[in-house]
Amino acid sequence: DIKADGEIPKYASNVVYLSRADEAQKVESKLLYSIINKRPKRADHYWIVRVEFTEHPDTLEYERTILIPGTLTSFRFRIGFRIQPQLSVYFRQAVEDMVADGLIDLTSGYPSLRQHGVTGDFSFIVIHRVFSSSSQCSPSDRMLMNLHALLRRMELSAGKAFGLDTSSLSVETVPLIINTRLPKRIMRVD
Repeated sequence: DIKADGEIPKYASNVVYLSRADEAQKVESKLLYSIINKRPKRADHYWIVRVEFTEHPDTLEYERTILIPGTLTSFRFRIGFRIQPQLSVYFRQAVEDMVADGLIDLTSGYPSLRQHGVTGDFSFIVIHRVFSSSSQCSPSDRMLMNLHALLRRMELSAGKAFGLDTSSLSVETVPLIINTRLPKRIMRVD
């Protein structure tokens, strides 16, 4: 359990991941890779945020799913196309609802800050999958993945698109490896 492992330095009190998973109960493999494999990220609370833009212009609502009480919570925000996406504001409001309901305590875990009632910090993380050159795929698949990477460079950054505070935003990349052929095995010679 990373949350309780004092040997791992605390990354932030609250780590918030933007996700594209369809279901609230699903935790994407790239999120787990970021938390466990990339550089372990110990936190008091982990949050998964999914954003859905709706056809109804003034929709502004959310659903909350508690996956691991006191540790992992998933939110789905539904935002109408006329609403300015200010995800950090909406997220804070949803978390304040949890505090008001007595479901979570956001006071810092550090004793010197806790005694003064200071709220723990929040770090937002956006993860992009990047096509790995070690992928074993056909030339046409490789070309499509390179085209996808080119289009991704032209898109609006997640921080701007969702109205996130860029001072607490990190963008990480995780490898996307496509293996449609078995790699050739290296042989040892004596």
